Amino acid sequence: MKTKLARKTAKGQQPYDDALRPRKRTAKAPKPKVRPLLPPGLASSGLSSAPAPGAVPFRDLCEERVRELYPGLKPRNDFDLLQLASEHYKGTNAEVLAALDVDLAETSEDLGYEFMMEESTKCLDALVEPTGVKPGQSAYVHHKFVFVRPIPDCKYSLRLFPGSLSAAEYCLDFVDSATGEPVNSPFEYELWAVPDPDTPWLSMPITGKLRSIERGHGIKQEDILLGEEKFVLRDGQTCVLMRPGKQPVRFTVPLRRVETTDVVEDVYVIDLPKVVGP
Repeated sequence: MKTKLARKTAKGQQPYDDALRPRKRTAKAPKPKVRPLLPPGLASSGLSSAPAPGAVPFRDLCEERVRELYPGLKPRNDFDLLQLASEHYKGTNAEVLAALDVDLAETSEDLGYEFMMEESTKCLDALVEPTGVKPGQSAYVHHKFVFVRPIPDCKYSLRLFPGSLSAAEYCLDFVDSATGEPVNSPFEYELWAVPDPDTPWLSMPITGKLRSIERGHGIKQEDILLGEEKFVLRDGQTCVLMRPGKQPVRFTVPLRRVETTDVVEDVYVIDLPKVVGP
């Protein structure tokens, strides 16, 4: 549960196909001193007190997540609830509570106890458009426009499922083609964002290697919870899945139609075809 996917290209990275080599690299941002307050399994596109399409109470999502990850463990306060939904604590309930006390002490030393408690409550009381909640994972998130497509010469499939409509975010994960169960990086691959092949001149002429939400937030591959790994893409984004020794796979994320408002623009629209040809 995390806020934003890090879409930066790391130094020295390059795809298996040199034709997709990135032309621009950006420096890594310094690691924040205090952990973000949003859970890494929920890539929420934003917190808001105003209703938005598909918005749900963030507190409900966190409570649901904690019940799933820590059966029988009751958060003592809002900081506990947010941390338990954000981090993967190991050990007995007593050991988890002790670790929470350490985290609270460390963050309070920098920002103050009251500030951490107030920010935790403010975060939990907001409405969110969740991105990153997988189909069937939450009783509060109902998915439509889920697409599963088999990967050639592979026992796994790509699954695309929608996230925040306001932020035009779509998610991708891998599933076992036979069972439909999600899996974490089941084979060697690289996922790249590329310009639109139909109109490359209308987008930035660069490519960028994509990382999963979990890897983007510093979680080691072996520490990602079973079936939790996911990528955040954008509506209409074109991607290429590169696999060593195998044919690349290209796909374009669907565009969701947004309801128009009642506001009428004072403009005359010229009627022209979108595509022409012989």
